[in-house]
Amino acid sequence: MTGPEISARVPAFAGAGNLVYREPEVPRFVSGEGCWLTAADGRRYLDAEAANGTVAWGYDAELLREALARCEQLPALPSFCESELRLKVLSRLERLVSGALGTPGRVELDLGGAQAMETALRIAFAANGPGTVVVFEGAFHGRSGVTSMLSSSPRYRELLAAWGLEVVRLPSPDCRRCPHSPASGSCTTGCREAVARWGSELTGVGGNGFRRKVSAFVFESVQNVGGMVEPEHELLRSAVDHAREQGAVVIADEIFTGMHRVGPRWGFQRAGITPDVVVTSKGLTNGGAALSMVWSREPLGSPDQYRPGSHSSTYIGIPSALAVVDTVLDRWEQWTTVDKDILQLEESMRERLTAVAERHPALVREVDAMGGTARIVLGGPHAGRLRHLFRSAHPKAGVLVATTGMAPDVINVHPPLVIRESELDVFAEVFDTALNGLT
Repeated sequence: MTGPEISARVPAFAGAGNLVYREPEVPRFVSGEGCWLTAADGRRYLDAEAANGTVAWGYDAELLREALARCEQLPALPSFCESELRLKVLSRLERLVSGALGTPGRVELDLGGAQAMETALRIAFAANGPGTVVVFEGAFHGRSGVTSMLSSSPRYRELLAAWGLEVVRLPSPDCRRCPHSPASGSCTTGCREAVARWGSELTGVGGNGFRRKVSAFVFESVQNVGGMVEPEHELLRSAVDHAREQGAVVIADEIFTGMHRVGPRWGFQRAGITPDVVVTSKGLTNGGAALSMVWSREPLGSPDQYRPGSHSSTYIGIPSALAVVDTVLDRWEQWTTVDKDILQLEESMRERLTAVAERHPALVREVDAMGGTARIVLGGPHAGRLRHLFRSAHPKAGVLVATTGMAPDVINVHPPLVIRESELDVFAEVFDTALNGLT
């Protein structure tokens, strides 16, 4: 949208290129507590979006107070220097992945998801040399110059892109959108063979035996921006196995799915995958700092292979961000019943979504839940309008949900993982009211 209408509602001093001003009404929040946000006009909103899944622990001022207390004697750090806090955080993060995979690794830090994905590619290219990157159709791995090439929507490449990077897209893992999907709605033997065809003379994509080959295969265990799509496990395993056979580094993009967002600690555990590199971010800081992690199995991140100086960033070693991660990791360790509780959250969301959907069969095509996420598939491209109704239709409270341009018929739901049953009841009530307004 361009023209006088959007210019009139964007403050004259504010850049409008990001997502904030894509809607006519933008709530201005002044406080948050638990799973609730309060706007400047006093209206309360139940947050079922959680800063794109980042705020797993809800809005907790005590978390930030604890973190700042850990770094008040060392709030900043000169470049090219080390701290005990950084080493502690690196060690804790390494164990989170190595413990799940049963193999040692090393951890790099970066600022955000897109930056971490670029670091992961640096590690893969250090091992294999710069080459082709294979991803799934429907993927989203960031909007930077490099990661926009990996992401599916051409919108991300309109203004800035690393055109020299060769990217090959495997067929969509979304059976709902796949033109070859059978009536059963599951992947066929042909689907699984299709993701393992590259590397031959016929496909135009090099593998073992070719000088120009695939350096990395990058996947999401659940395609969040693609509409909460989980690739069929056997299909994903076939793609990973073939990539490894062809010598590609297997990179798991766990930026959204990591730290129990879709059930287990890591989304790739749902399919029984063993990646070579794991990238995560959102579940590490509860939105309190910009920091991401790149874990790589030995020897991919060793100094002999990935040399010191291959990458650097001014802010990845600052103690304030590290202290936030350290504090959040304490919270995760203290949540001893997390697996059981996330399963209960999944069941509770599915139960409520199903009950509402059954009252509106003409509007809702499908609902489902997965760990601390859920999706609402509508009968048409009405997600943007319904998202607005979630905010505005109910007289007592609004609800924040997510939508993406890549899936205009899907509402994404990913609240704080600490959301209570009574708050899910509020969500269901507002959902029902919003659907009534959609008719």
